Amino acid sequence: MIEKLKAKFDGQFRMSEPLWTEIKANAKEIFLEKNEALVPYSSLKKAAYMIVQGSLKQSIIDSSGEKTTTWFFFEHIFDVAVCLDSYILQEHTKYEITALEKSWVYQIRKDKVDDWCQRFPEFNTFYREDILNSFFLATEIKNHMASHTPAEFVHYLQKYYPEIIAKVPSKYLAEFMGITAEWLSKIKKTISKE
Repeated sequence: MIEKLKAKFDGQFRMSEPLWTEIKANAKEIFLEKNEALVPYSSLKKAAYMIVQGSLKQSIIDSSGEKTTTWFFFEHIFDVAVCLDSYILQEHTKYEITALEKSWVYQIRKDKVDDWCQRFPEFNTFYREDILNSFFLATEIKNHMASHTPAEFVHYLQKYYPEIIAKVPSKYLAEFMGITAEWLSKIKKTISKE
């Protein structure tokens, strides 16, 4: 099964055998059921999670005490899930990451990632480029959402990120967009008639 993780890496950079040996020895395989928490609220998780199969959502508890969806992770796009407050700041996270469906991930601890970045130039390049690319795309999506109507944003997702529309239940996509699930349903119906 670890070969699927290798295939993900191989699709993005040329990996040396010594690096792959270390990744195999340190990647912890985790299987999640639908709605199971990968990272619970208030936990301290100094790790990143490579998604091999499935999809995840990140949420925060809003000012009214309700969970609000803030982001999504998939096996093909945004395929590294992490709570940045724990990962970078080493604080107990204010987020939760849960499975939207049965999912399969590999956990890799931050200290190992940092070590590999220092010792393996190919991993350092991949890591920096992957982070920058994901940050750029996430910023583009959030900026598009902020600067367009909900209907325009749904059109945008359908055109450029159909995996989000296909895999994310309307309830969570509506939370992410800051609208009701009913409003999102009306938008989707209108778009389907066009």
